[in-house]
Amino acid sequence: MKSLKEKAYVELKEMIISGKLKSNERIDEELLSKSLNVSRTPVREAINKLEQEGWINIVPRKGMFVNNISIKEINDVFQVRSNLEPIILEMAFERLEKNILEDLRIEFSTFLDKKELSSDDNTRLDYLDNQFHLFILKNCNNNFIIKMMENVYEHNMRIRNLSIQPKKRRITATNEHIRIIEAILEGNFQKAVKELKLHNSKAKEGFFNSFIE
Repeated sequence: MKSLKEKAYVELKEMIISGKLKSNERIDEELLSKSLNVSRTPVREAINKLEQEGWINIVPRKGMFVNNISIKEINDVFQVRSNLEPIILEMAFERLEKNILEDLRIEFSTFLDKKELSSDDNTRLDYLDNQFHLFILKNCNNNFIIKMMENVYEHNMRIRNLSIQPKKRRITATNEHIRIIEAILEGNFQKAVKELKLHNSKAKEGFFNSFIE
């Protein structure tokens, strides 16, 4: 059973990731405690933890605000991903179950021939994207890396949720995931790393363009 602090932490972070709480929005501790149906103490504890993780900015004598997504944050997220994901893939490579990868490949492939992507399609693609990268991460068998990268991926999810992803980019990203999976299924580590690096480069470029525009 979750503690009240954990409940407040999880729900507040989800509100930020999903965009329910907007960038630079001021957080009213009292209203938040009422909406989450918990006292102000666990809300305050959750806010302090979220500040440490880069979700919230506490400004003395002004209040608490949801951190804005900046070009630097996007760059920082992808700097970590670009440098660590190839290492994580190498650590996990021999543990990756082929049947799970094949199921992911099939699911990704179902979106390639669609003329339009519905809201449900985009939600499903987001889910598959998360599941694929987390599948590799969880198989690296290093709890410190897993904990750190889970936080990075959550920030990545928020960036993706708040960006405008055209259909062309969604389909291109889907093809990128499929090529990574196929390289892993072939047992070709170097090819998988090459495709993974290309995917990260294109994703970073796409997010940059979305927020600049």
